[in-house]
Amino acid sequence: MLSCTTVSLTFARDGVQDPKFYTVTYRSRHGADLNVHPAAAFTMPPDANDPFGVPTASFEQDLVVNASSAYAGLYHATQGFLALKAKSKDDSGASPYVYIATGNVTPFQPNPVAVTLGSGKAALAYLISVGALAYNAAGYRFYFTSQVTADGGAVPYHDVSGEAHGDLYWKVVNGEMGLSGWDLRFVVNSDGGVIEREK
Repeated sequence: MLSCTTVSLTFARDGVQDPKFYTVTYRSRHGADLNVHPAAAFTMPPDANDPFGVPTASFEQDLVVNASSAYAGLYHATQGFLALKAKSKDDSGASPYVYIATGNVTPFQPNPVAVTLGSGKAALAYLISVGALAYNAAGYRFYFTSQVTADGGAVPYHDVSGEAHGDLYWKVVNGEMGLSGWDLRFVVNSDGGVIEREK
């Protein structure tokens, strides 16, 4: 079993107009080897049939939370991974070097009401896919995780399980799940456990 020496959680601040974020980190001297980005922002259109009725300022604010703060987190995570790897040349794969973004299916299954959330999550999914491609040889792993229904659809907000996300993240860190790529979709079974779902 792998062990994380440090964990970093990145959150975007409410009301931020520029790409700033804050990080809660339990860290060693060199950075975090597990980074989780659970942020999301959503502005409902004034009219459900007019997704582009969302004011531009609201769209931009949600994009800061959903995408720009994630980019800042990715920047700091990869710099931390490099520093950790340089300091522990003989870690023999003991450190996981994982970045997990909490996503949803809006980038893959557009929903007009979720225009701000989906746009930001689509940008985030792209960033994660770039990270997975660019840093694969270095052993860094990047995931865009989405809890889905048994048929692969969007999970109603009240059914989203924080506990299941935590279980999934633990399994990803330990190499039990997420072996087939960056786009990691999962179902919560009747016992509350997580099952990886093929796309």
